[in-house]
Amino acid sequence: MIRPLVVAHRGSSARHADNSWPAFEAAASEGADAIECDVQATRDRVIVVRHDLTIDDRLVADLCFAEIEARAPGTVVLADLLAFAESTPIDLLVEIKDPGAAEAVAQMIAASARRDRIVVGSFHGPALAAVKATAAGLRTSFMIGSVAGPEELVRLAAAFRADGVHLCWETRAARPHRLLDLTIIDRLRRAGLAITLWHEEREDELRAMVALEPDAICTNTPAILRRIVDAHCASSAAGVERDVAARDDPPEQLVTAMQSTREENR
Repeated sequence: MIRPLVVAHRGSSARHADNSWPAFEAAASEGADAIECDVQATRDRVIVVRHDLTIDDRLVADLCFAEIEARAPGTVVLADLLAFAESTPIDLLVEIKDPGAAEAVAQMIAASARRDRIVVGSFHGPALAAVKATAAGLRTSFMIGSVAGPEELVRLAAAFRADGVHLCWETRAARPHRLLDLTIIDRLRRAGLAITLWHEEREDELRAMVALEPDAICTNTPAILRRIVDAHCASSAAGVERDVAARDDPPEQLVTAMQSTREENR
């Protein structure tokens, strides 16, 4: 059984301004396993946590950090978020919005004591390749908005040396979980890829996504997804125990599965 990680999309962003300290702190208190954030570089090469590439009709890349702070007080910088993740502790999924910042972001994360608990994502494949060239040990995830088959996903990940795929299909269907099935998940996993799914807030859709057992799911409502993941795991554990109890001499692999499930639910 795979317990999907609860990834707070830009923090607990349904209740707080996205990519803000209140959103990040709430994500941790609501049981998120990881925080997803967006990063880009200012003109003076400060790595800021911000989704939009512009502010007041000016490119973030054309403004120095002091100008950013004047226009958006309280803007989080990646260095501080890395320190927060280490002290909390909580994992990070860092999306590179500005490909030109890839090398600087990789250097900063590689220097973090929590680098093994951080994934770098991007829709820009060459940015991920630049991350690997800078710090080969960092984990990366190729983000893709277009619906593609498993073989194409495996090919794209290999092309950019990505360790995983992040499927951003939330707008591709009314019920986007139907774009996937367990066969596709299995094919990606056999290729050695970690599987992260798009952000979703509808509870019925979240339950369907959890049942697919990807490695991680993004959401603006981490407390809700935490409850759903925990309930799914508890139900799965109970099912395994019922199977064992129904047999006089249960197979060794079934006992092992039950013990593993208990460990995951601790």
